Amino acid sequence: MLYDVFICHASEDKDDFVRPLAERLKQNRIEVWYDEFSLKIGDSLRRSIDLGLAKSRYGIVVLSPSFFLKSWPQWELDGLVQRQNNALDNVILPIWHNITRGDIISFSPPLGDKYAIPSNIGVEGVVSKLLETIRPEGSTLLIARERLLGFGYEPPVVTDDWWLDAVEVSAANPLEETFQSPMGWGRWGFPLPPKGDNATKRGERLAWAAMQMMWQERANTLRISQITHPERVLDFIRSQPGLLEVCHTYLPFLIAYAPQLSIRGFGGEFEDSLEAWYNQSVAEGEERRKAKDRFGSGLTTSALPPACCEAVALRHPHFGFYRAANIACWFVQGELMGPPVKFYENIDYIAWMLSDQSKWMTRRIRHFLIGGVKDWDVWQWHEHPPHDYDFGFQPNPATGSLSHALYKAKAAHSFKLTDECSKDIETRLEFSATLLPLNESGSELTKRFLNTGFIEGWFNAKLRRQEKRKRESKTKKKRP
Repeated sequence: MLYDVFICHASEDKDDFVRPLAERLKQNRIEVWYDEFSLKIGDSLRRSIDLGLAKSRYGIVVLSPSFFLKSWPQWELDGLVQRQNNALDNVILPIWHNITRGDIISFSPPLGDKYAIPSNIGVEGVVSKLLETIRPEGSTLLIARERLLGFGYEPPVVTDDWWLDAVEVSAANPLEETFQSPMGWGRWGFPLPPKGDNATKRGERLAWAAMQMMWQERANTLRISQITHPERVLDFIRSQPGLLEVCHTYLPFLIAYAPQLSIRGFGGEFEDSLEAWYNQSVAEGEERRKAKDRFGSGLTTSALPPACCEAVALRHPHFGFYRAANIACWFVQGELMGPPVKFYENIDYIAWMLSDQSKWMTRRIRHFLIGGVKDWDVWQWHEHPPHDYDFGFQPNPATGSLSHALYKAKAAHSFKLTDECSKDIETRLEFSATLLPLNESGSELTKRFLNTGFIEGWFNAKLRRQEKRKRESKTKKKRP
């Protein structure tokens, strides 16, 4: 723990001045080491004071007649003087309480030469003077810290190394201001305020970078993803100061990270904005169709432009006429050049869709997404998980057997589901069930996986790809 100030004083001065001073400083969001705030029963007084002296940016010294009669506060002052001698800036902030300059000089001539605040201007006046030094105008870090405190966070004092991480985050997006900008923010990341040329603008950006750093860490800890129940997602957003505001500002980013909120009735406080977005998107889709614009027609089952954008397709009665694979792909990994959204491997998403935990969705939407991931056909897993899949999956001798068998078979009729393949499926889905967690066992999920026709779907997709290549090859041969 670091502090802004340490208050060095005589106990006789607590009631009439020091305690009100400490309380008022705290009300002004100053981290104060003060014995009544900082010491607990059983603490070593000497070690605690040593720590307070060493970990505070400034030492407020309340010089009074009682102070000069006590050895303990003088010992504390000696510690501050030692720090002052080794510092480039002022460390000691003296306050004269019921004492004159002559009294000070007779005790310590060097202290008599330092500018001091007289306590007779009142606690408010003293605090105001202290803040001019403790929180000077034009300090980027202090502006950022004040902003965070205003949002309800309790960040450490500006001398804590935590701020180095925040500073790094505030300047770490190499894709900013490019067409790939969304890709640079990380999961649950949003555009930061623009870089500025003054302390206020820099402090604002730094504050948002620090808040984003904290809510991204929290999102990873809680594993907030596309398969998190909407109420949990909304609770997470509400619990992170600043996040609700930025989600309203950047609604497409929010729906990229949490597409389940786009389902009608699950958007919480974003429901009205989502409905307005949907209606506008449908109107734009109708205009494109009337104009016979072919843009996006390759993504639909009707060979016409989509009825709306992918982000709100789950609100549409016909899913915007998109192919199910396109929406399933968007749900799991977002759009090309968009924010990074994928958290698990594809087979984990499938396990969730097959489990009863996904039944909060309507039957129509759930079946559409299951059919989509089946048609999308990128669910296979191999002997070793991807390098960034850090959930602790341990391959076994059967791992990857199914993929090898699928690629080896030339067609569905030549594929055989061996015991080794069955074990591969069951152990992998058992891991998904433990990871997510799901109520079903790996054995039950395996039955649902096979009964839903994922293996047949894989061969159907393979056949479609082969036929497409044949058509493309014939087209090329016909060209002059």
